[in-house]
Amino acid sequence: MANLSQIKREHMLQFLEKIKAEHSDDESLIAISEIENELTEKKYGLVWEQHEEAVDVQMRDNVPVFTEVKEREIKGNPDSEDYNFLLEGDNLHSLKLLEKTHKGKIDVIYIDPPYNTVNKDFIYNDSRIGYDDGYRHSKWLSFMNERLLIARKLLSRSGVLIISIGYQEVHDLMLLCEELFDNKQVVCVTVQTSGGKPNGGFNISQEYVIFITPNDFLPNASEDLQNKYSSPYHGMNLATFNQEQRPNQAYPIFIDSEGLIKGYGKSLQDKVNDGTYGGKLSDYKYDYSEAPEGTVAVFPVTQKGDPCVWRLIGSRMMSDWEKGYIKVVPIESKKTANKFTVQYLSAGVISKIESGELKTHRINDKCPTLEVEEYKTAGVTIPTIWTDKKYHTTNGSNEIKKIFGEKVFSYPKPLVLIKDILNRVTDTDSLVVDFFAGSGTTAHAVLELNNYDNGTRKYILCTNNENNICESVTYKRIKKVIEGYSDCEPISSNLKYYKTDFIQKTSDDEEYSVEEKLTEHIKEMIQLEWGTSLDDDKYVLLFTDEEADTLEADKERLEKCKGIYISSSVLLTSKQENAFSNIPVHIIPDYYFESELREVGEL
Repeated sequence: MANLSQIKREHMLQFLEKIKAEHSDDESLIAISEIENELTEKKYGLVWEQHEEAVDVQMRDNVPVFTEVKEREIKGNPDSEDYNFLLEGDNLHSLKLLEKTHKGKIDVIYIDPPYNTVNKDFIYNDSRIGYDDGYRHSKWLSFMNERLLIARKLLSRSGVLIISIGYQEVHDLMLLCEELFDNKQVVCVTVQTSGGKPNGGFNISQEYVIFITPNDFLPNASEDLQNKYSSPYHGMNLATFNQEQRPNQAYPIFIDSEGLIKGYGKSLQDKVNDGTYGGKLSDYKYDYSEAPEGTVAVFPVTQKGDPCVWRLIGSRMMSDWEKGYIKVVPIESKKTANKFTVQYLSAGVISKIESGELKTHRINDKCPTLEVEEYKTAGVTIPTIWTDKKYHTTNGSNEIKKIFGEKVFSYPKPLVLIKDILNRVTDTDSLVVDFFAGSGTTAHAVLELNNYDNGTRKYILCTNNENNICESVTYKRIKKVIEGYSDCEPISSNLKYYKTDFIQKTSDDEEYSVEEKLTEHIKEMIQLEWGTSLDDDKYVLLFTDEEADTLEADKERLEKCKGIYISSSVLLTSKQENAFSNIPVHIIPDYYFESELREVGEL
């Protein structure tokens, strides 16, 4: 079948060639080239009218900076130097600054952006966007696209992004995310949030949560989805990678006739390193004749028989086998030459065995493999439909009333929903960002999860202060959770409160340069990046040689000092290097405002 759109484009391009021949002036040729580019660019995917925001325009002539509001600092855990952060201001400005301090460092991002409903919940350039705005979808997509582009940069290699959204924009958002995160999996989960709201002859009872994860994503187990299961062991094949991507995990395991592992062979990487293999990694063929006498070789292959890699490197596999954490199972397969399959225990199961939480016994005297007694596995996968009534929006509203004594926020997410989401995707030490913080449910969820499992998760929240939401709702909720409220016990934690300010790129002020003005806000950037507090006591900031001299001479202060942050312009003497040798010393990075200083000609 003919591609009618392509035929039409080709006719138009031919017509433009005729126009080119007739109009050879520079202005006409530039205009024609722009039209050609529009005709030939990608046509499949999400298309919308790009819109510029006032916050973008503001950054043309101004550099966003953070200013700490010291009186709003919360020191709920005096024994800890770790801090969480609440950033007040337009989230685009906050994201631009986070890109400088946390690029590639964020484990989890959860956001609940405006749904762009007919109720004008979406504000664009200080105007509420309603159903009568013909560009409402384009403006919303422009708004989200700019922020998600930065979110993509913030995520770590294994990072996860989760977005709550309503039916109004879920389809557009899915397409946008699939374009922006084309190397990850994008999955939409349906959550029943109410008994139903009549709308145009339909009863709307659900919202959606979009998960954007690595392709080899494995969520944490859920105790709520717990079921009895025959074995905690899982196949050690890692089908999402091949020998070209992870050659150090492509090696043979040698197993005897009784199913006992006798050792393992060289990995493909080892063979490349010692010169025994010099071809392309992708051309490497598994050689089953490598097996020593009395054993057979087992290589990592998928269920279809395609080569892949093991989840564990050889030394770790052998160590786990000797500890009893590896299981060998005989198989018969027409798609692979393997006579056995190798299974492993996850780190979570091993941790429970070693802590005594799970009881085990050995299979027999010859085999070290441990069988777990009365093992129950919690649900490992995330279901794509959540129907539990605990996720209903009314529960979030009731929680707000319990905290504040009145309704101070519309349609807050239920705390249990955010806790369940974060419980599936965070480690106990994860860093979580929410740049549509709203009522602060994400911070509340992080604190309660830490309180439950003794975790050290940290959060960074961003929100504007429209109708005093940041000061009167987000901040106060966090403060109440840390200090305790109603019948809820305090949860010890620390918080710093920043506001977004601006430094003009051009100024008639001859007394202070742009660099000097920006330097006044470096402290906030260091605290944010390191998640700590520069108190000039335990953690010290040195901008000048004189400040280094003063610290060197203060022996009492040096004894208490746990960290020193030094400007790259400070040159320590050998005596100072010796005095500071037992204290972690960090050079203040030049990348905080390097591009801005180059732009104004001060670097």
